[in-house]
Amino acid sequence: MKQYPSYDKVNDEHKWDLESILEGKSFEYWLDKYVSIFKDLIEIKDSKYESIESFIAGLKLNEQMEIVDNKLHNYISNKTNINLTDPQPQEMALKFDSANEELNKEYGSEINRFFKNADKLKLWVNDERLKSYRKMINDTLDSFNHKLSNDVEEYLNEVAFGEPNLEDVFNILTDAELRYDDVLDSKNKKHKLDPISYSKMLKSDDALLRKNAVLQYRKAKLQHKESLANMLVQTFKNISVNAKVRKYKDSINMLTYEDKVSDEILLKLFENIASLKDDISKYWKHYKKYYEAHFKEKFRILYDSNRDIFKVKNKYSVEEAKEIVYNALLPFGTEYSDTIKQAYREKWVDFMSVKNKLSGAYSIGNTYGINKKYILMNFDGELNSVETLAHELGHSMHSYFSDKNNDITNASYPIFLAEIASIFNESMLYDYLIEKSSSKIEKFTIYSHIISGFFGTTVTQAKWANYEYELYKKVDANEVAPNYEEVAKIYYETLKKYYKKPRKFKKEEQIAAVTIPHFYMGFYVYKYAIGQLVANYFYNQYKLKGKEFLDKYINNFLSAGNSDYPLNTLKSMGVDLTSDEFYKKGFEHFHKCLNEWIKLGDEIFAKSKAKK
Repeated sequence: MKQYPSYDKVNDEHKWDLESILEGKSFEYWLDKYVSIFKDLIEIKDSKYESIESFIAGLKLNEQMEIVDNKLHNYISNKTNINLTDPQPQEMALKFDSANEELNKEYGSEINRFFKNADKLKLWVNDERLKSYRKMINDTLDSFNHKLSNDVEEYLNEVAFGEPNLEDVFNILTDAELRYDDVLDSKNKKHKLDPISYSKMLKSDDALLRKNAVLQYRKAKLQHKESLANMLVQTFKNISVNAKVRKYKDSINMLTYEDKVSDEILLKLFENIASLKDDISKYWKHYKKYYEAHFKEKFRILYDSNRDIFKVKNKYSVEEAKEIVYNALLPFGTEYSDTIKQAYREKWVDFMSVKNKLSGAYSIGNTYGINKKYILMNFDGELNSVETLAHELGHSMHSYFSDKNNDITNASYPIFLAEIASIFNESMLYDYLIEKSSSKIEKFTIYSHIISGFFGTTVTQAKWANYEYELYKKVDANEVAPNYEEVAKIYYETLKKYYKKPRKFKKEEQIAAVTIPHFYMGFYVYKYAIGQLVANYFYNQYKLKGKEFLDKYINNFLSAGNSDYPLNTLKSMGVDLTSDEFYKKGFEHFHKCLNEWIKLGDEIFAKSKAKK
C-alpha cells in the first residue's frame, strides 16, 4: 500500500479528528486556562495544608489542571506525529513548555511540602472524603522511607542537568554512528545495510545474502563492544548506588517497588519459561523439517530463522480490516462492540502511512478528559496491520473502561497491566481468522505468527529480564568488571538453561548482552512476558467459560484502572503469579497452537511429497 506524499492527500475518513480534543475552542484558550489554574495552585501551595477541607480543594483544583494538561499534551504530540516537520505544533510545544518552566519555578517542590505535612496527612488519610486519594497518599507517604534530606534531594535535582545520560549516548552510538559494510549476495552484488534493510535481508531468498547480513550487522556492533559493555555496567552501577543510598534492599527491589513485585515472582517466571525448552526445541526441529522440504536447502538457525516458509498474499483494505477486527471482538459484548463502532465513526484512528509521519503505531496515554482514545497507525494492507488495529484497540478500550469507571486519580492503568488487553485482542483476532479460513496453508501461517509472537514477547523478554536480574545482582555485589567478555559470559551462562542443547560459548554471538535498548530503561521487560502469559490465561478462560468470563474481564480488569495494585487486580481475575498452576494454564494456548501447527505442517508437506 502506498505512502502518501502529504497529509492533505489522505481521505478524510482515514484521518483522526484531533480537533475534538479542543471542544471547539482554540489552543490559546486551553493554554490560558492551564496557566490560570496553575497560578491558583501556586497561590494555595502552602495554605492548602492548613485543613483537610483546603487540602481536598487543592486536590480538586489539581485534577482540573491535569485534565487540561492531558488535552494540551495530546493535541500537541499527536499533531506533531502526523507531520514531524510541521512547525505549528512545535511552536505550540515551545509556548507550553515555556509556561510550565516559569510556573514550576514559582510552585517549587510539592513533594517537600507534602513530607513537611506528613503527620497531618497520616491523620487525614482515613477520612472518607479522601477515599479515592488514599492509595496515592499512602504510596507517597511510604516513599518517604527512601527519601534523602531536602538539601540532598535539591542538590541532586540541580546537578541532574549536568549528569551524563548514558541512554542518550547508547542511542546515538547504535542509531547514528554504527558503520555497516555493504553486504554481498550470491551474485556478488552489493547491498546497503542498515536496521531497516537488515530486516528485509533476513527474509531474502538468497542464502548468502542472509548469512552475510547477519555477520556484517553483528560486526558493526562488535567494533564498539567494549564501549557498549562499559556504558551498560556503568548504567547499572548508577542504579545500584541510588538503591543503596535510598535504603532499598537492592537494585531489583527499587525497580520493582512501585508494583510490589517480589523476587519470588520473578524467579517463578524465569523457572517456568525455562521449562519450555523441550517445546521450543520441538518447534525448531519441525521448522527445520518444513524449511528444508519447502526450500530444498539446508536450514541454518543463525541465518534462516526469520524466513517465512509460506507467503500468504492477503491484502486488506482499511474497511476490510475494520470489519474483521469488529467481528473478531464481538464476543466482548454490546458496550465493547458499540464503542468500537463509535471509534470508527468518530475517527479515533489515523490509519495511513504518510511522508514525515511518525513510524509504528500507538494508542494515546493520559486520556482522562479526552472522549476519543486516539490511535496512530501506518496501515500497509498486510495481516500485521489488521493485528495492529486489534492490538491498539485493546489499549484504547482499556483506557475507555478505566476512565469511565474511575476518577482521574485512579484511572491510568499501570504499565505492568498495559499489554494484557491488547494481546488478548490479538488472540481473539487469530481465533476468528482461523475459524473463518478454509486454507491449511493460511492456518499454518497464522499459527506460525502466533508462535513467533509468543517467542518474541514471552520467551525472549523473560530471557532478557533474567539476564538483567543476574547482572544487577552481580553489580550490587561489585562482582562485574566493565568489559565485554565478562558481561558476555554472564549473558551466556544465564541463558543456557533456556535451551535443550545450548550452543558452545562464542563471545561474538553474545552481542545482544550490550545492544538491547530496553536495558537502559529500568527493569521492565519482564512485564511484557507476564502480560502475554496473562492474556493467554484470559483467552483460555474465555474458551472455557465464554460470556461469563468476558463480563468479569470487563468489570474486574478493564474497569480497574489504577484503583488497586496490579497484583491485586490480577488476583481478582484468578491470576496468582507465584503459582505453577497459572503458568500451566498460561502455556495451554501456546501448546495448542504448536500442536496444530505441527499437525498442519505434516499434512501440507506429506501432501506435497505425495504429489511428486
